[in-house]
Amino acid sequence: MPKTNNKDTVRYTAVLPVKQVNELKKMAREERIPSVNKGIRLAIEDFVKAQKKLIYEQKMREAAEDKDYMNRLAETEADFALVDDEEMSSW
Repeated sequence: MPKTNNKDTVRYTAVLPVKQVNELKKMAREERIPSVNKGIRLAIEDFVKAQKKLIYEQKMREAAEDKDYMNRLAETEADFALVDDEEMSSW
């Protein structure tokens, strides 16, 4: 992939539905978004964030079913219970 001058970005060609591109162009003309490119980047950021959240939630559901993990978690909570009590009493 050819890179741009910015070290944090990469040029990437994607095929997008005409209707959605036209909607983005209209939003850019109406100044609802700074540009079509920015609108696409924002949508991708939102999508990636949502997918990461789903992955995290799935891993937490799996962890909740893991007896060894739950035992270690309970032990850790017990180890820190007194520390938490001491901190709260100083407030």
